[in-house]
Amino acid sequence: MRLATPLTSCLPLLLLVGACSSQTPGSGGGAPGTGGVASGAAGTSGAAGLTSTAGTTGVIPVAGTAGATASAGAGGASTGGVTGTAGTAGAAGAIGASGSAGATGTAGSGGELGETDPPAPRPINITPGSGCNCNVATAGGKLQVDTRKPIQGKLVVTLPAFGGGPGGGGLEGTVLALGYHVFQPQTQSTVSSAPAKYMQMIQANPDDPEANRQVGDARMELWDGVDRVDWVTVNKGESIAERTLQAIKDGIAKDPGGDWGYYLNADGSVRWTDVFVMGYSWGAQTAAMVASYVRFGRVFCASGPQAEQFPNATWITHKSATPPDRMFMTVGFNEPYPSTDKVDTAPNTVTSMIDTVTKAGWIGPPVNVLPGDKGPYTGKHMFAAVAKFPYDQHSPGGHGIFCNNDAMSGWAAMCDYILLNK
Repeated sequence: MRLATPLTSCLPLLLLVGACSSQTPGSGGGAPGTGGVASGAAGTSGAAGLTSTAGTTGVIPVAGTAGATASAGAGGASTGGVTGTAGTAGAAGAIGASGSAGATGTAGSGGELGETDPPAPRPINITPGSGCNCNVATAGGKLQVDTRKPIQGKLVVTLPAFGGGPGGGGLEGTVLALGYHVFQPQTQSTVSSAPAKYMQMIQANPDDPEANRQVGDARMELWDGVDRVDWVTVNKGESIAERTLQAIKDGIAKDPGGDWGYYLNADGSVRWTDVFVMGYSWGAQTAAMVASYVRFGRVFCASGPQAEQFPNATWITHKSATPPDRMFMTVGFNEPYPSTDKVDTAPNTVTSMIDTVTKAGWIGPPVNVLPGDKGPYTGKHMFAAVAKFPYDQHSPGGHGIFCNNDAMSGWAAMCDYILLNK
């Protein structure tokens, strides 16, 4: 397995000015791959067209239908299973040929297709207190649900800061207390910025498609294990998506009272639209990038994401698979937005994060939140948590998590709105 080269110096990855942190996130963003379109060969003369066989990967070819009857002449041609053309002298149109296999796409696998959410095949079935109310160990991370809480019927996947994990550094404690199912997957949280050659390509041509896909495609490789870039390698079974699926299966076996099977579709796949992805720092960067290609139920980014020297990265510029009204982010400001504070406005810090998600189509503008503010925050999706060092222990600012299950938290109303929309 090839791993991304570890950081050996301070990189501008979700850091405050002058800081070098082991929690620095990597870069993000890449274009979704498109399955190859099937194309059939020329038909030969014969009887009514048969239904074409779908390509093994890519778009399913349309079924061939019977060609029109002609009086005489050679058989008509058929393209990719489309209705055979009437022959000029044949008795019937040609048989539609099978569609060829489509080419494998680059980014985009592992999510729900289309622009609607598939319904759950059944209601969630949990008797209060019936689960183990414990950490369920799996090969790829930790599962937990507290069945003594009002069950939300959503699975939250939490992603760590740079070099951390499993878990989101405290985010899981917050959502667990609110009645969510939680999975803390193991992942390569040291995958960082794309190699320098791609940054050089961007300097020469800011719209270079190969360079602009790299950062997001790398995070998508972490997500589903599909090979997309030559500087990150992830075995499919060690990808976040596969580990989530296996963890759910382990939950079904080890904690039947937790009804983990509710998050599977009838075909046994994960229903990602009932999954929330939340991340801190590097995890925020990863959550935002993957959500650009996978349709999730909600995304929450704490202290991220940013462009990381790829302002035209494909994950930013193309239409997001997760709708904008499901995307939320909180970043720590020294002064209210729009701030003139040098820390807030320095390159690759909080102001640039606001700029990045705005360009990506997230709903703004940001709302300033002071410790103890109660809202309301209806319709808001970007939050500037304003707190200047030294921070109050119950209202941590800066490059923080913000939603950390503190009963006295000054950000509690903001977090309740983000996590519960109230």
